[in-house]
Amino acid sequence: MTPQRLTLTVLALAIATWATLVVLRGDDDTVPPGRERVVFWHFWGGEERAVVQDVVRRFNASQDKFWVEEVPVPGNNLDMKFFMAKAGGEFPDLLNQDDQVIAQWARRGVLTPVRELCEDDTEYDRLTDWLSPSARRIGTYDGELYAVCNALDVRCLVYRKDALDGRPPPETIAEFDAIAKRDSGDPSRIPYLPDDRRLWAWGVVFGGNFHDEATGRITANDPKIVAALEWMVSYSKFHGIDDVRAFRSTNREVGASSMIRQGRYGLMMDGQWRVPQLDEADPPLDYGVAPLPSPPGGRKNAGWVNGNFFLVPRNATNPRGAMAFVKFWSGFDGHESEAAVTAASGGWVPASPHVVREPAFQAFLARHPRFRTFVELAESPNQFPTPAVPVQSFYYERLNRAAEEALSLEKSPRQALDDCQRDVQARLDATSGRP
Repeated sequence: MTPQRLTLTVLALAIATWATLVVLRGDDDTVPPGRERVVFWHFWGGEERAVVQDVVRRFNASQDKFWVEEVPVPGNNLDMKFFMAKAGGEFPDLLNQDDQVIAQWARRGVLTPVRELCEDDTEYDRLTDWLSPSARRIGTYDGELYAVCNALDVRCLVYRKDALDGRPPPETIAEFDAIAKRDSGDPSRIPYLPDDRRLWAWGVVFGGNFHDEATGRITANDPKIVAALEWMVSYSKFHGIDDVRAFRSTNREVGASSMIRQGRYGLMMDGQWRVPQLDEADPPLDYGVAPLPSPPGGRKNAGWVNGNFFLVPRNATNPRGAMAFVKFWSGFDGHESEAAVTAASGGWVPASPHVVREPAFQAFLARHPRFRTFVELAESPNQFPTPAVPVQSFYYERLNRAAEEALSLEKSPRQALDDCQRDVQARLDATSGRP
């Protein structure tokens, strides 16, 4: 892209960001007298936006000090839109994100540490204790909490019961291979195929660590992560890369829910959002959910976790109002019952076990019992997010590319991960000494 074209693109995006704020942000007259406005950006649209709007309505009705205005910012580049808005001085008091940005934004100094949003250190300690281990890990950078999760995304093994041939769900990789590494005899059906994005989970399951916290070094080529990728690649070799490509090409337009309902997949790694979809399948689907199987020396109840989280920009106009809304949505400080209603409405895994225990969420679990496995795994100490390093987003994408290079047999797993480690470490080293 030429410099002139890049300038025009950035200018167009800036205009679009400004237009979004003008159109979607209300006038001062829309704020009831005596209330303080809280501008809230989020990425949800469609049916999920209706859930967000209901949370905002309930919060605004619950007290008479703050007034939240939700502003959907759809599409890609929410981070770029935010930094453009911040540069222009017209930025939100609160954002909800799910991208790998916490460490990078915190290092740049654009986030308010959660400690500063709490009344005192006692409240901060209560909050960190209240959150599940997964939620604390996601929101923490350099020992401090910068983000409060409101929902978690956990991965499990989702399987058709007829794919197990009467066996119990596999607990070991050997048991899994015995079920999944088979030729179906139908090129449109493959029992299981690894996805390049899932190395983040399988690497943890195999016992690997993607970052050495003691030294600060990137460890994408940890021997156990290499072993995980070698195992994933064994499926490309078993089925043959041409058949794998043909299968993926044939099913490119078919959603994951449809693929397992139609039997194109027998087993898959997937998130909790799949449960309500499969529960409503017509005809009904006999399926199950289990923790990911692990090899000898691996981790049990393990995997990769991410989620949705709240961020308060540094120098926000109304940080106190933003924090009040964060508490209401997440459930902290006596708002657990409201948060349970929200989590059940959205089909989200709460960020605290205190919310899970509320009657509204227990009723949701009674309607969707397979969802419970995801909730239980959210409490496991073996659920890890992408490492909180200042190049977190780059690391996430670069590792996915390395996995794809290996799965397509372009590089060996060792070479792909060595290259990834080199590139990410170089990018991390380049950030030293500057925000």
